Amino acid sequence: MQQIEFQPREEKLNIRKAISKYLYKWPWFIASIMICVAIGYIYLRYSIPKYQSKTTLKFDKKQNDLSSALADLDNLGIGLGNSDELKSEAAVVNSRPILMQVVKNLNLNVEYFSTGEIKDSQLFSEAPVTAEIINYTKEKFVSAAFTLTEIKGDEFTLYNEKKKKDIKGKFNIPVQLDFGTVVFKRNSAYAVKSSYKVIFSNPIEKVKKLEKTIQVNLPDEKAMLMDISLIGSLPEKSEAILNEVTRQYNLDGQRDKNLQAQNTQEFIDKRLEVITKDLSGVENQKEDFQNRNRIVDLQAQAELALQNTSENTKVLLQQQAQLDLLNSLSGEASKGNNQLMPSNLGLNPSLEQTISQYNSLIITRNKTLKQATNENPAVIEMNREIASLKDVIRDNIREQKQTVQTGISQLQNQISTNNSMIQKVPGQSKVYRGIERQQNLKEQLFLFLLQKREENAINLSVEVPKAKIVNPAFTVDTAVSPKKDIILPGAFFLGILIPFALFYLLFLLDDKIYSRDDIKERSAMGVLVDIPSLKDTENHLVQKNDFSELAEAFRVLVSNLKFVLPVKDSAKVIMVTSSVKGEGKTLVSVNLALTIANKNARALLIGSDIRNPQIQRYDSEPVKRKGLTEFLYDDSVDVEELVHTSTTNPSCDVIYAGAIPPNPQELLSNGRYQKLIEQMSSKYAYIVIDSAPLMLVSDTLSIADTADATLYVVRSAVSKNILIDFANDLVRDSKLSNVSFVINDVSRRAGGYGYNYSYGYGYSQTRDKKSWWNKIFKS
Repeated sequence: MQQIEFQPREEKLNIRKAISKYLYKWPWFIASIMICVAIGYIYLRYSIPKYQSKTTLKFDKKQNDLSSALADLDNLGIGLGNSDELKSEAAVVNSRPILMQVVKNLNLNVEYFSTGEIKDSQLFSEAPVTAEIINYTKEKFVSAAFTLTEIKGDEFTLYNEKKKKDIKGKFNIPVQLDFGTVVFKRNSAYAVKSSYKVIFSNPIEKVKKLEKTIQVNLPDEKAMLMDISLIGSLPEKSEAILNEVTRQYNLDGQRDKNLQAQNTQEFIDKRLEVITKDLSGVENQKEDFQNRNRIVDLQAQAELALQNTSENTKVLLQQQAQLDLLNSLSGEASKGNNQLMPSNLGLNPSLEQTISQYNSLIITRNKTLKQATNENPAVIEMNREIASLKDVIRDNIREQKQTVQTGISQLQNQISTNNSMIQKVPGQSKVYRGIERQQNLKEQLFLFLLQKREENAINLSVEVPKAKIVNPAFTVDTAVSPKKDIILPGAFFLGILIPFALFYLLFLLDDKIYSRDDIKERSAMGVLVDIPSLKDTENHLVQKNDFSELAEAFRVLVSNLKFVLPVKDSAKVIMVTSSVKGEGKTLVSVNLALTIANKNARALLIGSDIRNPQIQRYDSEPVKRKGLTEFLYDDSVDVEELVHTSTTNPSCDVIYAGAIPPNPQELLSNGRYQKLIEQMSSKYAYIVIDSAPLMLVSDTLSIADTADATLYVVRSAVSKNILIDFANDLVRDSKLSNVSFVINDVSRRAGGYGYNYSYGYGYSQTRDKKSWWNKIFKS
């Protein structure tokens, strides 16, 4: 008995086999690559290229350490304080108020397309026909598309694609549409084609789109640079949008600067009115005093007395001037409304800086309120900061007033001390100097305010842009999309990946047997031969002097059987079985018997599949004959009556299965089958048994002890791997002995391998010529 050791097999990666599976499918890879590359080419051919347009802005940094009033540009609103302010300006550039103005100025809510057979080409500045929306009658209008056709003179026809209706109209005359009133105009500089497509959109929808497409980047915050970019299909349109965005941004900054300057001017004008009245009153008082006391020149009289107090008086005048400004500024700070406060009045630098921060925050809040409500968290936070800054301003004013008042008190005490020393100076001189002090104080304050008014006038007259345009809008030559360098190679690799993934999935889910290597991976039992695949038109029986691939395969099987069969004087019994029906068991049995039979060694074929007999299919005279069934249940039947000589090979005899019995298992196990084999063993050299499938019925196991060798037939591309495991279990349980596999219906390229049955002995076999298509897509 054949001893088979079933040990766990180490799985090895057969790279050649894995690659050959996919190489066998090369036509599908070529077809997939051609289709994907063609799709990529068509996409590149008919897709609209998009280009990136850019512009660069540069901001100046504020200089807060300048002492000269005319050189101090902080009041003019020029420059930014730090990089954080630059980030906030990036949000201002892409804010809705600015973008809305851009949409209105460039009429971006109306788009024009020149219709084509496959794709439409967008027009911008060279559009022969333009349209302008005068008013909207539909509140929730989003967009509407119309086709402009039948342009004849001043008349045209609008086709509504959504409602499928025509609207007649004339150029320069308002046309009433579903969403509002529109005026179409002709541009005589360009020729008019047969039709155009016009798309009307709500401006807010275009603003939303611009918010997403306009990108603001800060390449170097320390350098105070800002890059603004836009990707679009029309470079001229993208450049126009970017240029308009920068223009509107600078205009918005100029308006903010002018607003602060106008508020400062109003404050200075009001103070000048008050100071002028005070100065006029002091001068009248001085004139009246001189007339009443007949004083012409007190300088010579008071020179000696005032020599010691002159210096303190000058300081006192400065302190009183500052106190007066602080009182005026305190009045402005005590008001409850959040209005801009005058700045750059020459006060304490800390107070000036706080006022400047307060004014900047007021402007920022007012901008935000254009897009948000008072309940907005950002507005609430800014209101809180404004109130906090106002309290700081009041505290600073209060502290500075106390400091100035203390200084004034000290100076006044010093002056009083010195004046007590000049008792001989007439009282008129004291009064006169007091009047002059008041006059000098008012004059200094008056001149100071006049100087600030001139500075403020310069601020209003000089239009300095908030940001310098380093690079006007320009477009990069290379298209951003579609990218030819990526799409075509990507399509090529996708063409490889798609069939690879599909075949990988198919191979992964495929559990069928294709070649002897598949059996070797799962079983230690040998494979004797590969039976080639046959067409229906080919002869399925091995003939006399046959040199076909089928005949050569069975000659190989007979040769290999000599190494498997035991040496004995009686007939060598070969049982042919399989796991399930349809694996070619009967084909192997019949052709093995025809091949192994010769004049010196006759062979007997016994049809032992009495449930589903199939041997008679290969009989040239398919008549109903007695067979194995009659012998098993009738003791009187002579075996010689059952034996029939094959018409194909006279050295081969056949015992057919006979009638189909109701109890096949009982008949095969009653012992008469073993007697039949024993009786025939002396007459024949080989006995071939065509048995029943093992997985379906147990009939074959009842007669398995009569076989010297068992041929287990599996069918390529039909039998599953689990059937090999089933055969292994039968051998392991000693239900079958001396088992070898025969692979039936093996294609020329089973499992990706080139099995070729042209043995090269010099024999030729006429074959039908295949078309190139069948050679490629059929194994």
